[in-house]
Amino acid sequence: MQSTTLRRFLALSLTFGALAPTVGASHALAQATQAATATTLAPATSATSATAAAPTGVPVQTIVAAAKARVTPVYAKPGAAVATISLDNRKNFSGRHVFLVLKQEKDWIQVKVPARPNERTGWVKATDVTLYQHDYAIVISLSKRSMVVYKAGQEFMREVVAVGSAKYPTPTGSFFIRELARPANPRGAYGPWAFGLSGYSNVLQKFGRGDGQIGIHGTNAPKALGTAASHGCIRVRNISITKLAQTLPQGVPVEIVA
Repeated sequence: MQSTTLRRFLALSLTFGALAPTVGASHALAQATQAATATTLAPATSATSATAAAPTGVPVQTIVAAAKARVTPVYAKPGAAVATISLDNRKNFSGRHVFLVLKQEKDWIQVKVPARPNERTGWVKATDVTLYQHDYAIVISLSKRSMVVYKAGQEFMREVVAVGSAKYPTPTGSFFIRELARPANPRGAYGPWAFGLSGYSNVLQKFGRGDGQIGIHGTNAPKALGTAASHGCIRVRNISITKLAQTLPQGVPVEIVA
């Protein structure tokens, strides 16, 4: 990007247990991300489909910053000498960390950070990341038990989902897809694919061998769709999560509303 200031946009960005990353997961998300990168910073096109338009505030395009090196320092403010957190790409199922871009000041970029507390922000050096752009967004309604995926501001997919139970509620807020994992058992509780989000359970600090990270994944209990049954994650049909795994890039904003 040539401009020193990135336009502000609303970064609309479920509890993850132990999932085994595979080459297939990295490859699927890499293909989707490459497709987004191929149109890096291209102007948005007007959608002419007859499908429903996205609600006000849902971004038509999102700018994503992808880590270049194995470790990416994140700072509290531009010019800070010491990082507040450093993210290691080896701990991301998809092989690299991404951030949603909020704004840029000279050689520094303000981003949403995939770490606790939820909706955390920070600053990264522009030289430490590569920018790309895509036109997907997701809105999840906990009360309606629904998930709507938008592409270029138009409805792309609508699903009935299972959400967190009263004991383990799904947190609301603005998150984003940070990684994709392919569970070892496609007929298991996570289904064939699982997206890890940037958000975390407000109740569980640990779950299985995970750290309470929330996600969107398939299910081996489709009868529970439309109910509040999970430990915080969003469950969808296996056929749908497979389509999304083959389509969505890293850095898709996910807005979870009550």
